Amino acid sequence: MAQPDYCDAARELELWTNNTEAWIKPAWRTLGKFHKAGTYSKDRAIAYLDRYVLIPAAKQYRLEFGGVRDRWDVWFPKACRLAAAESIADGMVAEFRLGNYWD
Repeated sequence: MAQPDYCDAARELELWTNNTEAWIKPAWRTLGKFHKAGTYSKDRAIAYLDRYVLIPAAKQYRLEFGGVRDRWDVWFPKACRLAAAESIADGMVAEFRLGNYWD
């Protein structure tokens, strides 16, 4: 069974966001503070990543690679962004457990 198309878009958004320091650095710092304090919540981290990291990143991605009439929310629907946010959050937690924080 083939994976849905949004999986490819989620991976693209995740890679582009992780490789753009302006989007990912503040998230690492913020979520790292919560993890250090012991108040980290995966659900809240996913919501934070979607709202403050992935939506602005998706809009910027559309500006750089899309056409005038393209819509960012069609390229990266909510399910796609949540899949990317969960993947990013899982990667961050793995690094936090190793003691790697972006200070």
